[in-house]
Amino acid sequence: MRVLVTGFPHVTHLNHLIPHAQALQAEGHEVVVACPPGAEEQIVAAGLPAIKTGEPEPHSLQNWAKYGLLPSPEEMEELAAKLDLSGDERDNWDAYYQFFLFSARYYLPPEPREDIDNLIAFAKQWQPDLVLWESWFPCGGVVAKAAGAASGRVLNGPDYGGWAIEKFAERVAEGHETPVNPLEISLRALADRHGVEVDDTVLLGHFTIDAIPSVSMRLSRNISTVPVRWVPFNGGAVLPEWLHERPQRPRVALTVGVSTRAYHEGVDLIPKIFEAIDGLDIEVVGTFNDNQLVGAPPVPANLRVVDYVPLTSLLPTCVAAIHHGGSGSFVATLAAGIPHVIADTEEPQRMVFSGEGESISVTVTERSVDAWLTARLVKETGAGVQINRITQSAAEIREALLAVLNDPSYAEAAKSLHDAWLARPTPAGIIPELEKLTEFHRSAR
Repeated sequence: MRVLVTGFPHVTHLNHLIPHAQALQAEGHEVVVACPPGAEEQIVAAGLPAIKTGEPEPHSLQNWAKYGLLPSPEEMEELAAKLDLSGDERDNWDAYYQFFLFSARYYLPPEPREDIDNLIAFAKQWQPDLVLWESWFPCGGVVAKAAGAASGRVLNGPDYGGWAIEKFAERVAEGHETPVNPLEISLRALADRHGVEVDDTVLLGHFTIDAIPSVSMRLSRNISTVPVRWVPFNGGAVLPEWLHERPQRPRVALTVGVSTRAYHEGVDLIPKIFEAIDGLDIEVVGTFNDNQLVGAPPVPANLRVVDYVPLTSLLPTCVAAIHHGGSGSFVATLAAGIPHVIADTEEPQRMVFSGEGESISVTVTERSVDAWLTARLVKETGAGVQINRITQSAAEIREALLAVLNDPSYAEAAKSLHDAWLARPTPAGIIPELEKLTEFHRSAR
């Protein structure tokens, strides 16, 4: 098969696609990774061929504003009211509108974008049999249909997009006067320019590759899926010599994710964590860059700060991980088979924009979009605990961490989650199914 892989050109998004591309390439399929510019070095470093479709534009608030794509609090609340959302659904909606849709729209502006038009032009010329596209990059559905290819959507976290599509459809089926999903509206301009109708195959692909380890985390319910094991990929690095020396004390990893490195200055969670671990008879390895440590208190003596070590290399040397609950960190911990200490709060997800032009800025709730789902799963399964920097003191956080380290039930439950993860087929293991689906769905040529 010829397989075109495409997604949002950012490390947190591409890291989930790369194992699929590598597996297909290793099985002898012809693979090309073609996405908007900005991630070519990452793609090539993974041993994959990259297509450059234009010159990169920074993912800056100024550029989002230039295209008129900043989230509207008024529209968000108006649509939430018309969808009659309550309870957990409101968390889903807030994440969908302010984060998923915010990201997706960047490559779906109302006016033509050279990099996206070049991407579709390449797909039409190259004629892939299958297009695999990351779920936060829904213009991949247009790419696939324009090229006459089978279309496989790849989940890289909870399926906010699929949940919203089902929610809008559910309200219509119940006879309510329901507005059109803003994702569908955003897709139409691009689709119309390339002679593509926005239907379910554009919105959801012909099938969805689903690596989400729990149905409760997936969110969408009635979508055709191909279950797969989520293989963590963090890229390569020269590992420090100390990493594989036997730790003198129990080692615990501490990470707050990749995105805060680029988009946040300082991390509100850090002061209480530093206080909670200070003096404990453990070795903590914190993967922080200078940006994340802005405003942080002095580093405790038992904390080793390193700018970067791949979690896939660090976590197998640890007995537990403290993390922010993002899907990438969660699955890396799951794959290592160790318990989780997940930082989550009860704050609503909110992006508040201020200023204009070059002075525009945003304040974001310091809460991972996925944390409430990952924290709920580890609590329900007993594979870890949730800590809350707002409602808990450093002493209470310390007590929760010690419980995870000293009570063997947490390690046993983490092993059970790990075993369930191992039972799912690998990206290489689903290739025969992808071949059958591609043969069935691709257009006759």
